[in-house]
Amino acid sequence: MGYWKIYYIKTMDKNNTNSISKSRLVSVDLLQGIAMLWVIFGHHLLDFMPAIYHSIHYYIYSFHMPFFIFISSFLIAYSYKEVPYRIYSSKKFHKFFLPYICIGILVTLLTGVKEGIDTIPENILFLIFSPKQSASTFLWYIYLLFLLYAIYPLCKMGYQKIGGKLEILILFVGLYFYFNPIRIQFLCIDYLTNYFLFYWLGIMTAWHFKTVRNQIKLLKVTGGWCLFLFILLSVSIFISPQHIAYTALCFCSIPAMYGLARILSYQSFIKNALISISKNCFHIYLIHMFFIQGIAVIFIKFHPYKIESVEFMTVYITCSTVISITGSIVVFRIIDYLKAKIHQ
Repeated sequence: MGYWKIYYIKTMDKNNTNSISKSRLVSVDLLQGIAMLWVIFGHHLLDFMPAIYHSIHYYIYSFHMPFFIFISSFLIAYSYKEVPYRIYSSKKFHKFFLPYICIGILVTLLTGVKEGIDTIPENILFLIFSPKQSASTFLWYIYLLFLLYAIYPLCKMGYQKIGGKLEILILFVGLYFYFNPIRIQFLCIDYLTNYFLFYWLGIMTAWHFKTVRNQIKLLKVTGGWCLFLFILLSVSIFISPQHIAYTALCFCSIPAMYGLARILSYQSFIKNALISISKNCFHIYLIHMFFIQGIAVIFIKFHPYKIESVEFMTVYITCSTVISITGSIVVFRIIDYLKAKIHQ
């Protein structure tokens, strides 16, 4: 199967007969690892960063969330197992929404200590109904991810009843909302409509994955050329920013990142690092901002000036990113270790 290498994990069903679980795709791990790195790079919007970082931040946000949502929705559809909706939604609520609320309340309380306790009630309401406006604004994607999981069985049910016509119809609806999102922050409706096209593209890719995988040679060529186009567009954006270039960058980013993943897969250290990031992606997303903000506080204490050079900014972001990732992984491994000890 070439690059779509598969790890098979044998499980036992209720009748004690051997069955094969959904396979883990190395390529998707690499893509998710790359997507998580883009997320962390884009979260360094700090007061002491140089002016050029604002351009870099805008550049990253022009494509990295559509790319991340595409990967997430592929995994939502690819790993889906048909169970009663009540059981399915309950599991996703405990996996995604409860950690979101716990971390969000912690951030809200810390913000209350800093800015005044009168901000806490408002931030709690924002946390529940409009996460982008809350003190823990960086967690909005976890909130949206829970919604994306929650609506997937409805998409699946509609597809089973209507078939291929539904795919095309929703594709056009998603395309319309990408250019004309509903500007309501309540329940993340703005992001849900803006990125729904990429959510649907990820689902369609999972549904037709056998066909996609059989076109591996075409994928390789497309990924390589799109990566080349991605680099050209990136250079042109920093020379002369154009809205059409940002839009083109967004749509070519998914195959381009596949092309990048193919190149990086030949470097075993980078490959293993990206797979590790992917496997710990949710945990990293939950608490990486604590490390970024903590490192920023330390930086300001010992270097109370703005970062002026691009070289220094690159070193700072690289160090902060590495610490944020490894720190998050270590924290949750300690938590898992303590849980295991408690249950012994």
